[in-house]
Amino acid sequence: MMSDVKREGSSLNRSGDNPEDQTRVSLPPPAHHPSPITHHFLPRLIQLSDSAFPAGAYAFSDGLETLTASGTVRSADDLHRFLRGQLQSGWGQCDPPACALAWAGEPDLDDLLDLLKPVAGPLQASVRVGGNLRRAALRLWPEVLEGRSVPRHHAAAYGSVCRALGVPQEFAVTAYVSAWLLGRAVSATRLMKLGGLEAQSVAARLEADALACVQRALSAGTDDLGGFSPALDIAASEQPGLPMRLFQS
Repeated sequence: MMSDVKREGSSLNRSGDNPEDQTRVSLPPPAHHPSPITHHFLPRLIQLSDSAFPAGAYAFSDGLETLTASGTVRSADDLHRFLRGQLQSGWGQCDPPACALAWAGEPDLDDLLDLLKPVAGPLQASVRVGGNLRRAALRLWPEVLEGRSVPRHHAAAYGSVCRALGVPQEFAVTAYVSAWLLGRAVSATRLMKLGGLEAQSVAARLEADALACVQRALSAGTDDLGGFSPALDIAASEQPGLPMRLFQS
């Protein structure tokens, strides 16, 4: 019996000599040494940007509800044109730069945003969502936000909180723009005959516009904040008079 064991052991030591013996050998996997995680901020950024984060941004349509009710926006192509216009000359000229500037520590942004949001609905929504975000973030991450002054408006609050959480400015503004774009696309599925995949396709088609919006925001100063979207301002001002409403603005 001892000689049999020796013969079997010798066959195992000669790799490739005996296929049947090789099938009985279970070698440990090679040692795996994963690269160290460098973006430690990502879990917090993803949580902060998620639509389920209790800031309440999902409750506001930014005038889209009025436009769908009037038939101005009724198809995926209409939604694409509307969102592209907002990224290029409306919302994208005001809120993303404010987010970037707040991350950089620019003071007095709240007073400026008060002036740049002349319609009551969007103004109140910005302050309300900003307050919700500020309170929720303080509850979740008191170790970095306790005692920190966070702006009232959503865009500025988001940028300020991201800075406190260690999120780089580019990541913060990109996540902010992406969350807005996806939020409006999801809102559209509740307001018109548009499936979830169609809405996501609209958002995907706007990737280049969204990234261009981010790039402009990162290089903007306070004098660059503005935007011109009178049709949307009118739609937002008319939204409270709709006979039936799904959104608060």
